[in-house]
Amino acid sequence: MEPAVVTVTLNPAIDHTVFPDGLELGAVNRCRSHHRQAGGKGVNVSSMLGQYGVSSVATGFLGADNPRLFEELFRRDGIVDAFVRLPGETRTGIKIVEASPRRTTDLNFPGLAPATGDLEKFGETMGSLVCPGRWFVLAGSLPAGVGTEWFARLICRIKQGGGRVAIDTSGSALSAAIDAGADLVKPNEHELGEILGRALDDPTSQVDAARDLQRKVPHVILSLGANGALFLDADGGFHASPAPVEVVSTVGAGDSLVSGYLAGLLTGERAEHRARLATVFAWSALEDVTRRLPDGAEIRRRMEQIEVRQLSETP
Repeated sequence: MEPAVVTVTLNPAIDHTVFPDGLELGAVNRCRSHHRQAGGKGVNVSSMLGQYGVSSVATGFLGADNPRLFEELFRRDGIVDAFVRLPGETRTGIKIVEASPRRTTDLNFPGLAPATGDLEKFGETMGSLVCPGRWFVLAGSLPAGVGTEWFARLICRIKQGGGRVAIDTSGSALSAAIDAGADLVKPNEHELGEILGRALDDPTSQVDAARDLQRKVPHVILSLGANGALFLDADGGFHASPAPVEVVSTVGAGDSLVSGYLAGLLTGERAEHRARLATVFAWSALEDVTRRLPDGAEIRRRMEQIEVRQLSETP
């Protein structure tokens, strides 16, 4: 069976997470442990889907000089590798996770800049992948030299070929995706507030903003961090609250929401169960820096622990 999902990561990264007891600027800081793995939002979505038994194709741009971690992940999780290789190295993103105070500091390096020929090769790859009914997850930042107009044209091309588009990005790229007809978006409250031009700092404003967005986009996930997420589609709206979890790392938690929701859509779960499954995927990412799902029985047990409240029908 052909994979039902294609993930597009135009600016992937190797996630290097380090765990010092604390961080003092201008001093030597010793780390208790560290972990390196292939990352980037779309790559993370493909990995979580693969662990759940949903196959995908992963594409975008990878550095030809250091693909090993990505190729190992693709083999492990049954992901079809359709990345275009660029000269040079895929960037690294350093995540500094302190024990006390409990906080994470990100150091994101610049990525590779695709040349005109690279963009043309990627266009050929996409042309071979677009087909009716297939989901395309476009996730993460745009690489240097790639603008929102190009991004919007990519979305339009997918839509014209009958594909469905899920978006996990921010800023002008998110705005362009909404205008281009995205089928699913997953901003957090800060990202959505930025494009709306107003603060979403209380539950009422968050629900109102999500409802406004759902009038344009069929599936909306509004991530609220420790407060869970809102899930809105034609079947209604739900607020899913996570169970208490000891957070090891927040890297990939938002990506996991998208992958869990898509897994629910593709396996025929009803709306409330999709919200539960997506929240369990995020839970699994938060508690384990390796972002590995538990077995099926544990996933079902965790789904029962998720508190889900249906949003009022009255706006």
